[in-house]
Amino acid sequence: MKIKKNLLLLGTTSYGEELSKSNQNKFNELNNEFNVFVFTLGTNSKTKKFSNVTIEYTKKPKFIYSQYLKFYFLNYFKLKKYIHKNDINIVSSRDPITALLPVLIRKFSSLDYKIILENHGDFKAQLLQQRNNFVLKKLSFLIDILTKFILTNIDILRGVNVQNTNKFLKNNRAVKFYNFPAWVDNIIFNNKKHQRRKNLLFVGNVIERKGVYFLIKSLKQFLLFNKEIHFHIVGAHPDEDYFNKCVQYIEENNLSKSVSFFPEKSSEDISKLMNEARILLMASTSEGLPRVLIESGLCGLPAIASKIDGVEKPFSTEGGTSIYDIFDNDELEKLINKLYFDEIFWNKKSIESEKLSLKLSGHRNFVNNWKKLVEMIDE
Repeated sequence: MKIKKNLLLLGTTSYGEELSKSNQNKFNELNNEFNVFVFTLGTNSKTKKFSNVTIEYTKKPKFIYSQYLKFYFLNYFKLKKYIHKNDINIVSSRDPITALLPVLIRKFSSLDYKIILENHGDFKAQLLQQRNNFVLKKLSFLIDILTKFILTNIDILRGVNVQNTNKFLKNNRAVKFYNFPAWVDNIIFNNKKHQRRKNLLFVGNVIERKGVYFLIKSLKQFLLFNKEIHFHIVGAHPDEDYFNKCVQYIEENNLSKSVSFFPEKSSEDISKLMNEARILLMASTSEGLPRVLIESGLCGLPAIASKIDGVEKPFSTEGGTSIYDIFDNDELEKLINKLYFDEIFWNKKSIESEKLSLKLSGHRNFVNNWKKLVEMIDE
């Protein structure tokens, strides 16, 4: 009988009280090779065992900075006890801050386990843009110090693309690394062909880094001229000021009937929207390897995105994503008109997008990549 290693996924990802269908599929796939554990924030402190994963919820404080302080710095003894109790062999941390406690626990205890640091893009830039906070920006030099310290105390770096990994490794060229995409559910996301595709779609948080305001502004003339076409924006809006700025522009420019906001939706609902959409739009200033481009590709939905690391390669060079220079609204509008109304061009981009997404996140790719990652640690 095969002996599985115990893998702990450490991060603030919210899985809720019940696993979504996509998360069930994810843990089912990982469970083929590992006993999977998760340590994250929750409404209350408790342990919940599912058929394919055990999740430890630590109670989330009310205020966001208290949440970060508790999870990243004050959970030392609780996390140490959890690693010891479950005989954890591998801890995978989502970013350098999350990796601090596993590194310190290993340094100052007799516990022996391997540490994986995940890198989903320009961590520092994403943190500062996600939380547009004056204090954070002034203390950004501490992020650099922490990153260098963490990179000298991990066993391997798990990146998502070559460009971002190379930038990250400037802090320590000696670190082993292996790149592969985040989980994308190729069961839920699939191309339901021959459906009528009409709308424009954005999926993601409504925050400055994602460029939603720029997209709305750039689409003004297109939407006013093509009143039967709608722009659907799906995702949370944690930055209320930025969200209100978008809403105000929509109202002032008579776009209320053309632009609609939707809250976060299930993977099944997003897959349905992708199969009904004509183009997926992105305007991010920083990304890792955008999961939404893989999801849309699996649905045969071509995209237009900003020319940044993680998008240009491989989605533009190998796949069917059209790219434009960041904040170039004229170029974006030309690409939208070309892709929307040129049927031959649209079909070509749709096929290319699906082909690349299957290459990146096809059947069992995710667990096979994790298996390879762990094998590299043991080499």
